[in-house]
Amino acid sequence: MLKRDGEVCKYNVPGFVGRLTRAEFDAYNEAFDVIKDEFAALERIKNQVKELTANPGVFTIPDGQSPGESVQTRDGEWRTTDWNVRSRLLKLEHSQVLLCERTTGDGKEFAVIEKFQRDAPYARANGNATVLLTGNDPALVVQDYAANAQHTLRFMASNMVGAAQKVVWERFASQNPSRVIRAISDRCALAVDQAQNEIQMQILERRLARQQSMGRRQAMGQGA
Repeated sequence: MLKRDGEVCKYNVPGFVGRLTRAEFDAYNEAFDVIKDEFAALERIKNQVKELTANPGVFTIPDGQSPGESVQTRDGEWRTTDWNVRSRLLKLEHSQVLLCERTTGDGKEFAVIEKFQRDAPYARANGNATVLLTGNDPALVVQDYAANAQHTLRFMASNMVGAAQKVVWERFASQNPSRVIRAISDRCALAVDQAQNEIQMQILERRLARQQSMGRRQAMGQGA
């Protein structure tokens, strides 16, 4: 049986291919306890992103949570634009992601906008709202945002690993901290990778369904 520093390596943890000793396992549990709430939030947001990908049309329907709510954004030259909130896509720790709309000379324009709490560092430096992407089809705007939302999950995972790393090095410097940190990092990465794989599969399935639908319509047109 594999041993390290005289201790048997027998403890498995999610996402980590190796096994930890008892001392490493105790360090892992204490460090993970520090980030457990953030990890739960990561799992929740991961599921929300998957839902955005699976049913983007649902999120284009006004949700009625804040009738008449508006958001003001500004560009690099500090020119402002007013948007009406249509629905909420994600609720993050210090911000929320909104589907918004405005009327232009060319018709409706839709945007995914991240609105920050006013005391957030980004809000203090850049204003409390930023446009992530725009388009004239709300379902496609939501779908495109969901397809690229993995960066939000990876950013959260990186922050969690940093917090856990600090605990491990401060309290368990003698308990092979690199392996404990690797175990926590792998668990966070696994959660993000699983979400990315499922999201990409849903996107592929939707594209195939769309292609099949177009093929049937073309065949019917040729038959007529």
